[in-house]
Amino acid sequence: MPNNTQHSKCHSGPIFFKLIIFDCDGVLLDSEEIGGKIEVDALHELGISVDLDDYNKRFAGVVSAIAMRTVAQEYGISLTDEWIKDVEQRIVDALEKNVKVVPNIPETLENISIPKAVASNSKYSRLFQLLHTRKLDQYFDGHIFSAEMVERPKPYPDLYQYIAEKMGVSPSECLVIEDSPTGTQSARDAGMKVLGFIGTHQEQKGGDIILFKAGADIVFNNMLQLPELIELESRYIN
Repeated sequence: MPNNTQHSKCHSGPIFFKLIIFDCDGVLLDSEEIGGKIEVDALHELGISVDLDDYNKRFAGVVSAIAMRTVAQEYGISLTDEWIKDVEQRIVDALEKNVKVVPNIPETLENISIPKAVASNSKYSRLFQLLHTRKLDQYFDGHIFSAEMVERPKPYPDLYQYIAEKMGVSPSECLVIEDSPTGTQSARDAGMKVLGFIGTHQEQKGGDIILFKAGADIVFNNMLQLPELIELESRYIN
């Protein structure tokens, strides 16, 4: 896919963003496929045959335990909490060893002066540890939020609503960067504008169409574009 930006629709009226909220997996860290492969392999061990690409497409941005339990239930299998914890630990170990920062993220975060936050369905301990070891936590001034902090994870709007309340801004003053339809729906239902990012594995799988359908206003594929897109979305767009 060429290095360009795609627009879904036009807007009118001024927008002044006071907070930029980043999803983590697939936006800050190129981690979605690592976790998905481990989950699919673990399900295979139980005799559950799942295609990795289909699984990643279906459950992008979904809490691991919910994704695995959903598939297992479709096969008439009940997963124990202990089994889930074991798989989650495998994911943590693999991410610690192999996860990479999304290209151009440090430079991009450095060039955005608006306050920034992280919103992830991951458990807080794993989320913070990965951001810390990859030296990304320094850009968020402690504003790192996990779905553990609210009653319902994405695709429900709870986490994004919670972040806006905690940061003292209205949802209309927030711009969200998401890579999954799950997260995009969550942010849109919270009343926020969304930029869809397809700079990692989704780029080859029709991710742009999927994100537009979920409600993304713009879809882009290079993080170096983001500061300009934020400025663009903050103007009058006729």
